[in-house]
Amino acid sequence: MMKTLRTLLGIGLILAMGTFAYTMIFDTQTYDVQGRVAGFKNDTTLFVEHERIPGYMPPMTMPLPVRDARLLNGLDMGDAIQFRLRVSEERAEIVELRTIADSLVAQHPAQNSSMRAPTRGPTASTVSEGDRVPADLTLMSQAGDSLQIGDYRGDILVLTFIYTRCPIPNYCPRMSKHFAALQPKMRAEYGEGVQLLSISFDPANDTPAVLRDYASRYTDRLDTWTFATGDTSQVRRATSLFGVYTSQGDGEITHNLVTAVIGSDGTVERLFRGNEWTPTDVMQAVAAAE
Repeated sequence: MMKTLRTLLGIGLILAMGTFAYTMIFDTQTYDVQGRVAGFKNDTTLFVEHERIPGYMPPMTMPLPVRDARLLNGLDMGDAIQFRLRVSEERAEIVELRTIADSLVAQHPAQNSSMRAPTRGPTASTVSEGDRVPADLTLMSQAGDSLQIGDYRGDILVLTFIYTRCPIPNYCPRMSKHFAALQPKMRAEYGEGVQLLSISFDPANDTPAVLRDYASRYTDRLDTWTFATGDTSQVRRATSLFGVYTSQGDGEITHNLVTAVIGSDGTVERLFRGNEWTPTDVMQAVAAAE
């Protein structure tokens, strides 16, 4: 009896340890990072030019949310900092931060990387709400079929931009998860009258085969959600039209986020810039576009 009890307790301990290890490895990772303050977006987001984060990303400049706005108190542009980055399945954020001696961090820790945060504003070719998207913008679906934005005329189109290797949960993965939440609601409300389109701005890597694999993580219904790539010129045209700015280097891409709701006549009804929109916001924009 005692032997059986010890065995059961031992199995329970192993299972508990296994669960703990799974949580630590797969649910949350923390990284201690050094860099410099590169800018302030608001009281919840800090632009950081950081050194290489081993096992996660190369040196780069990017916006990172901070858990507590008080972490930003007293910071100035160019300050040398050390921060703890916590990455979960849903979010990457700075949870601890302190200034350190200036001599401990290079003046430009990402200068050997070609990656820089997007800094340009909208160009003359960037569409705004009320503008019509050119019908001849040509892309390629995850099935390898050619498609044009004009093919969606008659339907409401919700499009966003991603790349499949994006390591930050708050960025491309969040866009795809939001679309995954939207798709069944849209189908229930509008059938095939509302289409979702995720456009990759990484055509060199995100081939149709890669996009098919990526799509399978989020949906099993590709009749109302298409994942697209294209030749470099058309992808650049698409990003330029919607004000998506990218900078590549060391296997990663610095980028901003844009999501658009396009009416059945091809007119941009709503533009969401950044990652703060919710599926409910898009549902309301679609309803207004009918």
